[in-house]
Amino acid sequence: MTPGIPWGIIFRRTLRDSRVGIVGWGLALAAMGFMVIALFPSIDGMLSQFGELLENPVVKMLVGDVKQFATMEGFLGVKLFSMLPLILAVYAVLFALGIVAGEEARGTLDILLSTPAPRWQIVVEKVAALVVALLIILAMMLGGMLAGGLTIPDFSLSVGQLAAAVINALPVTLLMAALALLLSTVLRHRGTAGGVATAIIVGAYFLTTLTDMAGDSLKALSYLSFYEYYNGAEVLIDGIYWPGFIGLLVAAGALFALSVVFFQRRDVLSN
Repeated sequence: MTPGIPWGIIFRRTLRDSRVGIVGWGLALAAMGFMVIALFPSIDGMLSQFGELLENPVVKMLVGDVKQFATMEGFLGVKLFSMLPLILAVYAVLFALGIVAGEEARGTLDILLSTPAPRWQIVVEKVAALVVALLIILAMMLGGMLAGGLTIPDFSLSVGQLAAAVINALPVTLLMAALALLLSTVLRHRGTAGGVATAIIVGAYFLTTLTDMAGDSLKALSYLSFYEYYNGAEVLIDGIYWPGFIGLLVAAGALFALSVVFFQRRDVLSN
């Protein structure tokens, strides 16, 4: 039997090749987290000045209920954590598309497959590198948010609260990455897979948004969107919604497993 490649080589190479993107995205999200927290006192002051105006029914109809911005928890939930998976999805989807389709487009996949490493090991180690990359980016973001908290004398959120809110974005981000990887193993071209994945991700987001605006009349449709199981806007208030958190992780794992199955059966295009 031909010995395979020792575990960890592909994982380390993938992380090494991705280090610039990891640091860049981590610093960008750290800066964003810092600024959103540091700006809260000025936003809170504006809300106090315009309190009566914002209670006007006409203003509420135009801009919505702004009471959610009156606390740090509500402000961060709406302005940062509700959008965090979409922001992270840009990095995660591009990374996932590169696992198979990217290597194939560069003409390096057939070289990788010529090594003793089985196909499933290649995918598993690259997916593990993606998970670690996302964890590093989220850890850097958490550091930026904690630094922002130091600028506010009466900052009340704990490290545990912020860490839980940050890690809460991981399962839904992995699900979007898994979807992109699966499509890249089924479809022949990276651009097509990326386009379909983007359409599904954006469609799911707008489905959740529109059903929330419509109220109870379209509530049943919201369960078709995976965003419905991510409680980013309320995570600092209610904590992690564990059924949704675990469900999204399980769904992501299932899609990653399907990706391995389809990659095992796939004929690789040679350049």
